[in-house]
Amino acid sequence: MSGDLVLLRPDSETQKELTEKMLKEIARNDHAAVSFKMWDALVLLPFSQPEDIFLFMEDDFSMYNTGKKTFTELRMEAQKAAEKKYALKGNVTLEKIYDIFVKISGVSPSCREKLIMRECDLIHHFAFPRKLGKLLFDEAKRCNNKLIVVSDSYYPRDVVVKILCDCGYGDYSSVVIPSELNIPDSAKTGFLDAVVKKSGLDPDNVLHIGGDLSNDVEAPIRKGMKALMLQPVLPLMVRSGRLRGYVEEKHLYDIEEKQFMALRCSFALYAAYGFDAPQNKKPKSDFCDDEYMIGFIILGPLCFIENFEPTDMQAELIRAMEKNKNIMNGKLDFRNMLYHHFGDFIGKYGGEGCHLGLEFLEKHSYIGDRNRIYPFLSDSSRKKWGRAESEPKLAPVHAKAVKKNALQKLADKLFPQGTKVREMSEGALTRKKRK
Repeated sequence: MSGDLVLLRPDSETQKELTEKMLKEIARNDHAAVSFKMWDALVLLPFSQPEDIFLFMEDDFSMYNTGKKTFTELRMEAQKAAEKKYALKGNVTLEKIYDIFVKISGVSPSCREKLIMRECDLIHHFAFPRKLGKLLFDEAKRCNNKLIVVSDSYYPRDVVVKILCDCGYGDYSSVVIPSELNIPDSAKTGFLDAVVKKSGLDPDNVLHIGGDLSNDVEAPIRKGMKALMLQPVLPLMVRSGRLRGYVEEKHLYDIEEKQFMALRCSFALYAAYGFDAPQNKKPKSDFCDDEYMIGFIILGPLCFIENFEPTDMQAELIRAMEKNKNIMNGKLDFRNMLYHHFGDFIGKYGGEGCHLGLEFLEKHSYIGDRNRIYPFLSDSSRKKWGRAESEPKLAPVHAKAVKKNALQKLADKLFPQGTKVREMSEGALTRKKRK
């Protein structure tokens, strides 16, 4: 998917300064080749967790299978089994994952091929260029550097090439795919020797760019290469404030369920566009001291909730935010980005949890963020909302779904979500989890 969506918010001064520094590093004449990690540095996906893309395959799978388990469950199970079997001494590939998938699902070989093709089509469709990554890539090309892309995912070369070309990275010199070179997945930095070999240069003439401090910065430097870190957007978003931790605490054991798809994708878009050029947490703000960011992640996700009924204070806050142009620009960009990436698809899962941003703003917002809204409130509303912020309960943000034990599964059956008894049980489970 092309990344030609024009945003209403320019980068902050801090982001502009960082971008200029990184471009100057690319333009230095002490290297002749630049290698990029493909995923996170050059190409992004609009998902908070990789398995979200599998929800788009459930309808396809239902035509081939009538079992109780969903495609997502079986696909994740097959991947974990493949990682356990192959990752230590070999490579996990899409073909190997689906070999196991066939065994545990019972689908036919022809269905297997159709599902592989569908997954490859989807990853190609949803992939889009990271704006800063594209700027760095184009600057390296302008400086006549050899351009080497490292793809360490399990997707085959033809899919990788299509994604790179459609995202505007077609002018690369070569693509390094560790699985093709029999570099085991457990050798996290094994690709570096391949990069140097592809460059045809001495290590000190190669600059590597990636998002992992150990594998993409420290390891290249130890080999005599130069390195530049481009931090992944999702961790940056998580560290920028308390909102994601607040949401995780509220739904520690069910945030991965499909009814939260819209909420998860909202955070993914917030990360991809708000933290493309890295920015860190600001004092007394959960939204980088930026009105636009408030509109994006607080007002934007409310569009998923039909017949939303805010509290009186929340209604006042919404009216106040609607008077702030920068906040409304954030909301408008959210809607445009949502349609750009997903069309109408994820709306079918509803808007479970999409009110939590507004709830967080009402009850726990820092004074820096409140000051962005105060001028648009009535005198009486300012007094109601004028007390110092209270500290919310926060949970660690998980890159992968938190597994439910037998007790949690029993709670799901006995105590429906939203009931007072369920809230009490979840509180007890959360306290137990933290010990």
